[in-house]
Amino acid sequence: MGRHLEESTKTHLGMVCALVSRQRQEILELRRDVEELSVSSDGILIWKIADYARKLQEAKARSNYEFFSPPFYTHKYGYKLQVSAFLNGNGSGESSHLSVYIRVLPGEYDNLLEWPFSYRVTFSLLDQSDPSLSKPQHITETFHPDPNWKNFQKPGASRSSLDESTLGFGYPKFISHEDIRKRNYVRDNAIFIKASVEIPQKILA
Repeated sequence: MGRHLEESTKTHLGMVCALVSRQRQEILELRRDVEELSVSSDGILIWKIADYARKLQEAKARSNYEFFSPPFYTHKYGYKLQVSAFLNGNGSGESSHLSVYIRVLPGEYDNLLEWPFSYRVTFSLLDQSDPSLSKPQHITETFHPDPNWKNFQKPGASRSSLDESTLGFGYPKFISHEDIRKRNYVRDNAIFIKASVEIPQKILA
């Protein structure tokens, strides 16, 4: 009787553990699906960096401190990208500039896409001045990816959004700390960085 009860208990516990494991996996998959649904898929990212003054001081206290944007897709079923920013600069812009970069992340549709990624990318720091009072003067830089640059090759599945070994491509001297204080690039203690990708219409069709 005792042995039967013990075996029955073990069997029951095994079933419960298997159920919990299966439910945990389902929750992870649902969470991933929800995250994918919330990702922009029109090739445009407008990234608000709030609490700018505190984050700038934090970046000054920690060398090469990088902030990451939410990921976004170039188009439906497209390339998954992410922008990063060094508020206190990186490389030649360290301690004097805002540096911005973009990288390719592993996406759901990579096996359906052409590689390397080769589409024009535009960065903008948005001027938050009231357009009814003066014409906004956004800071803008545009580049075409070099197909030989490793960051624009098809990413391996192991590369995560926080893989600091892959810096991406961008501008270490995007805007100086002096110039960012002019006009209204910083307003209500926040800045807005825009990234847009130009995808040919034939790709979208």
